[in-house]
Amino acid sequence: MKRAMAAAIAASLLGGLSAAPALAQNSSSAPVDISADEQETISSQCKTIFRGAVEVLQETSRLRAAKMTLYNQKKAKSGDGNGCGNVDRVEAEGEVFYVTPKQTVRGDRATYDYASNTIVVTGNVIAIQGQDVARGDRMVVNTKTNDVRMESTTKGAGKKNRVRAVVYPSTSDDASKPKP
Repeated sequence: MKRAMAAAIAASLLGGLSAAPALAQNSSSAPVDISADEQETISSQCKTIFRGAVEVLQETSRLRAAKMTLYNQKKAKSGDGNGCGNVDRVEAEGEVFYVTPKQTVRGDRATYDYASNTIVVTGNVIAIQGQDVARGDRMVVNTKTNDVRMESTTKGAGKKNRVRAVVYPSTSDDASKPKP
């Protein structure tokens, strides 16, 4: 399960900004360090729950949440008595923060689904990369393609809480590059 848990966390648990380059998928085999106030494994349901100031570290990436649940695939019982396979889905909730040296994403809840290769962050989502900031109610990231979609339930010009992004132009000193 350790390898599967590492893959779940390392699969770029949260993505990039909608108007900036997306965070590349982290394929690190570095160890994953998970700390929490408590851990509960429910073998009959193939899930492990970490509660209370959960912090997950791998190399220079950090995930913080109040609670994190790992769901494993159910499989036919084998001779070792374990009917659970690899991690299938990871859910983090309660002021979720994902921080890398280049990026920070915040939301109330985040879910990574292996089958669809998607990360869904919901609830007052704020994504920051450098000086660029994007906000919305929901952010969906495809970890295979790095496609990102930021959404809001509020529609219409002039309304509060619509998707909003503030993007700063590149400050490259390379004058030979044409500017849009």
